[in-house]
Amino acid sequence: MHRLIRKSPSLIFVDNLGVQFLRSYLPQIQVFSQKFEFQQAVNGSRFGSNVFDVLNNSYLPLPASAFTRHHLHSKVDSSLQQPFLLEAGFLSVGNHILVERNPVNKDIPSLFRLKRKALPGLRFPCWPWSGEQKAWRQIPGGLRSNQTPKCLEVSGFVFTSFNNPNWYHWLTMPGLGSFPPAVEPNEIFLCDRDVFACKTYAPNLLARVASLASALYPRSKISLEQGPLLMQELETCFIENHTPLVCDPVGLNKLRIAAHSLIANFHHRSYSNLIYLRRGPNCRRPLLAEEKLENELRKLGFTVIEAAELQLDQCISIFAKARWVVAPHGAALANLIFASPGTRVLELLPGSLDKYGHYALMSAALDIQHNIWHRHGKSSDRFEIDQARMLAWLSAQISEY
Repeated sequence: MHRLIRKSPSLIFVDNLGVQFLRSYLPQIQVFSQKFEFQQAVNGSRFGSNVFDVLNNSYLPLPASAFTRHHLHSKVDSSLQQPFLLEAGFLSVGNHILVERNPVNKDIPSLFRLKRKALPGLRFPCWPWSGEQKAWRQIPGGLRSNQTPKCLEVSGFVFTSFNNPNWYHWLTMPGLGSFPPAVEPNEIFLCDRDVFACKTYAPNLLARVASLASALYPRSKISLEQGPLLMQELETCFIENHTPLVCDPVGLNKLRIAAHSLIANFHHRSYSNLIYLRRGPNCRRPLLAEEKLENELRKLGFTVIEAAELQLDQCISIFAKARWVVAPHGAALANLIFASPGTRVLELLPGSLDKYGHYALMSAALDIQHNIWHRHGKSSDRFEIDQARMLAWLSAQISEY
């Protein structure tokens, strides 16, 4: 049986160099890598690859975005022979931990050897020195346990958010729709740090992810990983980011189709097809005078919602029927995945499109018309907008559309 090697674990960043190492280290492993250029993927979209800048009355090119998607597949005769160990939402092989290459760790060399058994700030983010470990927030370090691995004679997909585990990253990096349309696995494992720390219940976020995974793979068992696990056949997906913004049009559209199947018999109270997504005062980058804006939008017929407080099928139904969505930049806009082609969006941006272009890219991939309204002032931590001008523009657009 494979034993956990806790001394001086190394990090394999799953970029081209990491893939080459894996292939030399494990000749039997299958790796399929695909370079994806976003600008090429949206050619032919009804709305092209531009986003309308309302304040400047002009179209802007979307930020360039590219990534390489690595599918790792390993099948052995017995789970005892599986070289990959799954624990705490991460894969390891020997004393190496596999880590997704993303903009946060882009300047750190591949195959980096950890000098500590545990990295301060990972388990206790309130520690004074935790801020010094920003580059390692997504790396488990010493969280690997001494438990004997559980052996499963099954095939399994591993879904995890290797970056910041919020709704946006779960759906887009690499995203539930990114796996190939192969034979469905026996089991799908949803893994992240929250599951490892709180084994007694499934966090609401993972419960939502599980519902979407069930829609995509209805014959597979959905499990929350409480590792360590060894599987007879394992497949997982990593993203190597070439820019901070990653969206996969094929995966997003697969996920939208699967999500819409969950609302076939949805009969909750009806909502307006004009939606405002509340940001709230206690989040990062709050919108100033948001309550005042909400009151004015209600006069135009908008319904104000907090997406995180809705049931998943309710949230999907609201976005699927939406004609207009207005929202400050934030992870709740990831629900645009559920919007229908032709939906119009007005996103209130706290900064430049290059930095906050996530949902403009997503909209282009999903055939949604995206408009942006820039903030006043220089600070992006707490930002404000010219509400009177914005409401005048929006009112005119709604009457025409």
